[in-house]
Amino acid sequence: MRPFISCFVSVLLAVPAFAQVPEAVVEQARALRDAALDGSAAYAIAESLTTEVGPRLAGTEAEARARAWSVAKLGELGFDGVRVEPFTMTTWVRGDEVGAITAPFPQPLYLTALGTSGATGPGGLEAELVVFDSLAALQAVPDGSLAGKIAYIGHAMKKTQDGFHYGFFGNVRRQGPATAAQKGASAILIRSIGTDAHRFPHTGATLFPAGVDPIPAAAVSNPDADQIERIAGRGETLTVSLTLTPRVVGETESGNVIVDIPGTDRADEIIIIGGHLDSWDLGTGA
Repeated sequence: MRPFISCFVSVLLAVPAFAQVPEAVVEQARALRDAALDGSAAYAIAESLTTEVGPRLAGTEAEARARAWSVAKLGELGFDGVRVEPFTMTTWVRGDEVGAITAPFPQPLYLTALGTSGATGPGGLEAELVVFDSLAALQAVPDGSLAGKIAYIGHAMKKTQDGFHYGFFGNVRRQGPATAAQKGASAILIRSIGTDAHRFPHTGATLFPAGVDPIPAAAVSNPDADQIERIAGRGETLTVSLTLTPRVVGETESGNVIVDIPGTDRADEIIIIGGHLDSWDLGTGA
């Protein structure tokens, strides 16, 4: 199974594809929709999970409590046959996270490690920061050219009504650290993937392919990213200190919470609905 993802519920329904839906069924669907919009059951379920369990990083004790909560909640809601499908996963947990610009204008950086980030060790590291305005710019430099340096990618996400830019700009988080490692960088900082203007950095998983050793990888808040880029825009050489101490705790047990809902006909047709039961650890788990 992939780390950081645990499916919440799989639903077995019977809905014929491309069929003409009878008007009575449409009316019933509208009534169910309107009842859901008028009520607060969905909010109550989310509030219960957030309050009673809270943040639940995949593979941790908190996520195990979330599975127990899910089984109990689905039972309360009247579902039969609720079960947990266990699997093991490699679990990554967060450690200390400290960063600062040390020259030319010393000041703290608000940052957080990306999921599966490597560690600096407790002593941290300090190095020149090489600024790139996009993932493509980093990809264009020769392998090994960033030896002994820390890479930085700006590439600010743009606002869109439906949020589709998250997929494109998310490649900075997903691919940037592995690319920086291949270029020889000791670590990488990226601008948080989001359009906010506060100093709460945005985490998320990154991926180091087989044969690429993980390097320390962190996102800095958007205001701190602005500051880095302003200093670089003056032609100044930046140096940054960084301490990240995440660790891999090894194989732990996780699981998918599953319930089947038999339809009334077309028993051979299946619809699967899934979602995250785990959450990142920096928020409340909402």
